[in-house]
Amino acid sequence: MLRGKRITMTAVALCGALLVTAAASPACAERDPKSTLRIVLAVKQGETKAVTLTCDRAGGDHPAPRAACRLLRQVNGDPAALNVTPGAVCTRELRPHAVVVAGMWRGEPVSFGRVYANACLVHAAGGAVFAL
Repeated sequence: MLRGKRITMTAVALCGALLVTAAASPACAERDPKSTLRIVLAVKQGETKAVTLTCDRAGGDHPAPRAACRLLRQVNGDPAALNVTPGAVCTRELRPHAVVVAGMWRGEPVSFGRVYANACLVHAAGGAVFAL
């Protein structure tokens, strides 16, 4: 049980560090401040991906900007309110994924960070928004 707690605590610390990095990223300030978000996905002992998503005109280097912006519009830009596939059936695999979203949504600051147990739960929660 202690090993599981260590993994979770490490993932939470990683998520916090990424949130600070994403919030301080000059990429957020360089673009239109109305709806520009920096999205970071980090896998424990794996890869880290970071993209910029703009939604006043769907774009940025996000792989699916139109779909992601459509989902964010449904929740008024609040990534915490995303629940794309409620009741998704996922395995109990423990491979923590930290997701961090920071930037501006229609002139309001956005700051979100959460650790999910595995990729299936990330996809169920955020769909196209977290599909990096």
